[in-house]
Amino acid sequence: MTPPKRSPSKPTRTSRAVYAALNKTLKTLQLGEQDKAGEALARRLATAIDQETSGRTVAELGRAMLAVLESLGATPAARRAIVKGVQPNAATGGQSSALDELRKRRDRRAHGAAPVDATSS
Repeated sequence: MTPPKRSPSKPTRTSRAVYAALNKTLKTLQLGEQDKAGEALARRLATAIDQETSGRTVAELGRAMLAVLESLGATPAARRAIVKGVQPNAATGGQSSALDELRKRRDRRAHGAAPVDATSS
């Protein structure tokens, strides 16, 4: 018995959805010359994501893409952090951890700032 014939592999058309969305996003950002490497990396990752068929690889590339977008100020968390004047942090969604808050309070006390509960109860 002969195995069934396989049709010759056709070149697959790649999606350009991520790359197209990235282009729209990059047009709205005010990036300087110092951001060109990040922009180029984002474009490369978008192309790779659009061409990739493995879900696992897409997930890995997506995490890398999110980190690049965050560093360029192109995610909601990064924009909130810019407005608030804090550094975005992908691990905490741009929020300070409880430990970070405790360290800030300790530093303020060490430098003579008024205690947090300065009013009497």
